[in-house]
Amino acid sequence: MPLPTRQEISPYDDLDGRVACRNFLGKTLEEAEALFHENSLYYESDLMWMGPLAFRYYLPAVAEFVRSEAATDDSDFIAAFATTLKFRFEYEPEEMRPVAQQLAVLCGYIVEYWSRFESGSEVYGDVRTRYQLLQQTFSNLATEGSA
Repeated sequence: MPLPTRQEISPYDDLDGRVACRNFLGKTLEEAEALFHENSLYYESDLMWMGPLAFRYYLPAVAEFVRSEAATDDSDFIAAFATTLKFRFEYEPEEMRPVAQQLAVLCGYIVEYWSRFESGSEVYGDVRTRYQLLQQTFSNLATEGSA
């Protein structure tokens, strides 16, 4: 799959999309993962605003980061990513369908290994339950898509 284009990262050419484009345009999955290692919360915000094709492209980089040791105790990233997933599902569920199974698996991983991420999470409310609901939501979406 080719790298996302400027238009795929910033389909509306708005300020947030242009920032996502500045940060991700021309980046491979490995380079994108390195961004999350560098400053996870800063680059996570780009996931909210980049176009759906770019989001789907960079999802494996997010998954690799979440599974890495660097994400341990990164409750800021984990809570923000839950918000991004909820937002994207609410506003573009059909765009999330192609990666719904991957998202269900990633949410399940976060739930299963919650002890890695819970440090400091109390300020965000019950994030683990949010991931349980997201896991079910994306699992349902994946199942609907295959029926």
